[in-house]
Amino acid sequence: MYQLEENKIVDEIRKRGSRRVLLQMPEGLKPIGFRLAKLIEKDARVEVFVSGDPCYGACDLALNTKKHVDADLLIHLGHAEIPGEFPDENVLFVEARSDVSIDAPMVQAAKILETEHVIGLASNVQHIHQLPRAKEILEKHGKDVIIGRASGWLKYPGQVLGCDYGSVRAISDKVDAIVVLSGGDFHALGIPLATGKRTVVVDPFQQTARDMSEICRRLLRKRWANIEKFKGAKKIGIIVGLKSSQMNIALARRLKELLDVNRQQTILISASEVIPETLESFTDLEAYVEISCPRIGTDDQERYRKPILNPEEVMIALGKKSWDDYTKGMTLEEWH
Repeated sequence: MYQLEENKIVDEIRKRGSRRVLLQMPEGLKPIGFRLAKLIEKDARVEVFVSGDPCYGACDLALNTKKHVDADLLIHLGHAEIPGEFPDENVLFVEARSDVSIDAPMVQAAKILETEHVIGLASNVQHIHQLPRAKEILEKHGKDVIIGRASGWLKYPGQVLGCDYGSVRAISDKVDAIVVLSGGDFHALGIPLATGKRTVVVDPFQQTARDMSEICRRLLRKRWANIEKFKGAKKIGIIVGLKSSQMNIALARRLKELLDVNRQQTILISASEVIPETLESFTDLEAYVEISCPRIGTDDQERYRKPILNPEEVMIALGKKSWDDYTKGMTLEEWH
């Protein structure tokens, strides 16, 4: 389903004169790990290690693993590089593009958004090259289409990440709704939270178009309940993520100060992997603040027995940010 341009990977390895390479890929690409590793071994004549650790994005480079196995080159599959973030010449980003047809689900999306006229268009990196075709289909159904500019951690116009929705925020006041090309709901779920706009996800792999409104409402109800529980917690762990581009000790210290002033006792916890099984060992803690990937608490909240908030939600719990700002004006009646 994905185009990885294997010949270019082999040519790049040869050009660099690498002897040992480390392949890193997200879970969805690991089924091709064996085939790709054997191809590189044969054609590039190098030793290949495949990282078995989870990989969550371009912010999660296996730099320590690269050092431990003494690899000359880290080949990071499936994500676009973050502009200006990783100048290391010994890291090669290989985007996995999918050419699965989007025509049928895009027509479904146009029908779902029958009453909306101006549509924002977005995509994850796997389908970013299909935005022109998506725009063409929507325009044939009488829609005006706007694609937001790239900014922050985004490489392409219209691109979205699970932690960066700058491209759709930039156009949110100009559109009636947003359509996003993405397999699954992960990227789509963050868009209504970031913009307050009705969002439809076009899933090329499932050949479906889905309105995210009800899913977003259910999520907000659960986040409100977790914030309320957090307010009553007296012992709180502040988790500082140790991934290559997620560590923010300054923010952790600031939140610790605010919570201490609020008479909530806190400790700082460092973790390269945030998982429920590890956190449950801290039996005396009543809640957590998670400072790494802002999606851990929302996407995996069912796995945690205790409230786990991101920094923005902590500010709501402390009364320093309003719930209306967090929900982009969605009323109590809408999310209850």
